[in-house]
Amino acid sequence: MKKYRLNILILIFVSILIMYLIMKDNFHQIVNHLLNANFGFLFIALLFMIFQVLFQSLSMHLYLKEIDKNYKFKDTFILMSSALFFNAITPFSSGGQPFQMYLLKKQGIKVTESGNALLQNFISYQISLILFGTLSIIINNYLIIIPQTSLLRKIVMIGYTVNVVILLILLFLGKAKNVNTKIFNKIFNFIFSFKFIKNREKLKELASKKIDEFYNSSTYFKENKSILLKSIGYNLISFIFFYSIPLFIFASIGKLDVISFLDSIVCSSYTFFIGSFIPIPGGTGGLEYAFLEFFKGFTTSTLLSACMILWRFITYYLSMILGALSLIFVKKRVEK
Repeated sequence: MKKYRLNILILIFVSILIMYLIMKDNFHQIVNHLLNANFGFLFIALLFMIFQVLFQSLSMHLYLKEIDKNYKFKDTFILMSSALFFNAITPFSSGGQPFQMYLLKKQGIKVTESGNALLQNFISYQISLILFGTLSIIINNYLIIIPQTSLLRKIVMIGYTVNVVILLILLFLGKAKNVNTKIFNKIFNFIFSFKFIKNREKLKELASKKIDEFYNSSTYFKENKSILLKSIGYNLISFIFFYSIPLFIFASIGKLDVISFLDSIVCSSYTFFIGSFIPIPGGTGGLEYAFLEFFKGFTTSTLLSACMILWRFITYYLSMILGALSLIFVKKRVEK
């Protein structure tokens, strides 16, 4: 945890700075809107956030059950929830999967198997993300929810393209065993150039064995297409819940009719494509700005600022708290 302290400090500093910039001109009005927000609608938004994690857990559980028939769903839910904390405090949400591999190893699952399960689940996640992105672009081209001349919209297209390229690379690496083996051998030969490395042949044999295990596991998942299709379905449902949250945020401040389901889906999808460019933990700064820009046509700036604060609190800070609480259960299970 020590190496994450700097990230947490940066996150706190940037978050405070952003809140100051947003609230400095209309502090009392924004606070008034926040204090008078309808708790019922906020509770629904919170439930939707939990449902998002629930369906992502269902997706991950498909792969873990294939590895260990006795693996329980509640353990998968704790696994996915605890990763929220590490994703929230690391740039590009990169800290969750290494922690998940560590935890699964503690629970007796091989690193090659857990790594493959996480990879396959990430591929289904990427496919779902791109499907929603494609749908959002098509809808926006017809309904013009977000102006075509928007600079951020052009940045979104770059983010969309980057995610498509990432998916294609993952699919290629999952099939090109010979290419990966050549890359591995070059890396291994470079490492062997250092004289202090001992037991070289044994290490190389062990690494080759792990690569074979990884590809054997990968082949199994590829041959069982139903797992991938179910996983994509669960991830699509999780995105529906997540992208619908702004509907209830706007409703909580008395703007129930100003934003439609499609508006929420398109603007949320565009917002998170922007977030993929921000190297600060949680996309802090970029996501807030993107939300204010993409949703600005629906209400006044003061009400929109209040909506953004509530949305960010539920989708980011509360999920981080959920992840931190899950770590307590993780610690107890690892100790047990």
